[in-house]
Amino acid sequence: VAIIGVLASIAVPQYQNYTARAQASEGLSITAGIRSDISEQYSLRGELPTWSQLGASTESGQEGTLADISGRYVNSVNYVSEGTGTIRVTFNEDSALDGAVMDISPAEDSNPSTGWTCSWNEKGQDSWLPAGCRE
Repeated sequence: VAIIGVLASIAVPQYQNYTARAQASEGLSITAGIRSDISEQYSLRGELPTWSQLGASTESGQEGTLADISGRYVNSVNYVSEGTGTIRVTFNEDSALDGAVMDISPAEDSNPSTGWTCSWNEKGQDSWLPAGCRE
């Protein structure tokens, strides 16, 4: 019984991290199209597109909601066009990510052609970040 208890104390947290990382990767995969659109517009015009150019509806200030983008674990996707070109992915409260918000930003100098990096708000953990966008 003690051996099973020790194994469970190691396996359960690792499984929870694996589940959270798998759910976070949904946010990265469903934003692939919009990231491609942002990169294309940046390469054509030399500046980041505004949220209205991406077909987003306004929420507040320079942040627009991309209403057509959601998923099983992703509640909403917003685009912040002011300065950084950040894509903000909010996860469902009933997922392993518990309402965390992941920001997907261009890797260098607001230039999406250099790749994308991810970060969490206060609810997320770095171990949950998908491998495709870790810094």
